[in-house]
Amino acid sequence: MRFGWCLLWAFALAGCASQPVIAPHGVVSNNPCIDAVLAHIAMPGQVTAVSIYSHDPDSASAPLAWARQLPAIGISAEELLLARPKMVLTGNLASSGTNAVLARAGIQTLALGVAPTIADDMQQIRTIAAALGRGDAGEALISDIEESLPSTQFSGTNVSAIIWQNGGFVAGKGTLQDELLAHHGFRNASAQYGLSSWGVLPLETLMRNPPQVIFMPTHQRGSDARQMRARQKLLAHLGGRTRIIEFPDRLLFCGGPTIIKVSAILAKTRASFGKDMP
Repeated sequence: MRFGWCLLWAFALAGCASQPVIAPHGVVSNNPCIDAVLAHIAMPGQVTAVSIYSHDPDSASAPLAWARQLPAIGISAEELLLARPKMVLTGNLASSGTNAVLARAGIQTLALGVAPTIADDMQQIRTIAAALGRGDAGEALISDIEESLPSTQFSGTNVSAIIWQNGGFVAGKGTLQDELLAHHGFRNASAQYGLSSWGVLPLETLMRNPPQVIFMPTHQRGSDARQMRARQKLLAHLGGRTRIIEFPDRLLFCGGPTIIKVSAILAKTRASFGKDMP
């Protein structure tokens, strides 16, 4: 066992030249959605490492300037043990084996799944805040989210819409995004294509029966950029029948403070149709 720990420390020291040292006995998160919440509620110095995804502008939900001040960490048990954290916050996709190793090492672990509703998402914020002893900060974030949502149920004519991710993925019924669409006066058109929860919508199917609004990313890099240009060229044939609204993929990854950004886009788009005349 001693030899195994020596190997771990040797690997750690080998990477010190390129990786910032993680301060021990802090809160470590390897989940970008949790990072986004921590950026709003954690005290300075309380978080000692964030997910590697939070250092990438294409996948980060937390503010990049905040995340890049902290070392990044992955999901392996070796990385997490070497960080010597007081607590690990992780997603439900983390390895159960990894969590078991952390438990045997006496490290407190909090695993959270993907919240399917706004209410579930707010409860997760409360859970994270309680774990950090930051209940008031958690309630302040929840209040900001509530203020971003319409105060009353939408009573006008619903506008048909989809949120169409790069690769053709569509947020369907039973997702947080579906609930946000309904809050802002949109009818999620995913059902008319035979999709449930998350599904892939081929471009050809969409072209035959387009919704009034497509929320989708319009800027990509590399091979995704070529695919996006081809998609936009075909969508241009829809003319004025369908509006294309910029909606980066990263807005689909998480709830928490991301809800505020999504609500701003949805509210502005729905207001442009007027209340009763979509």
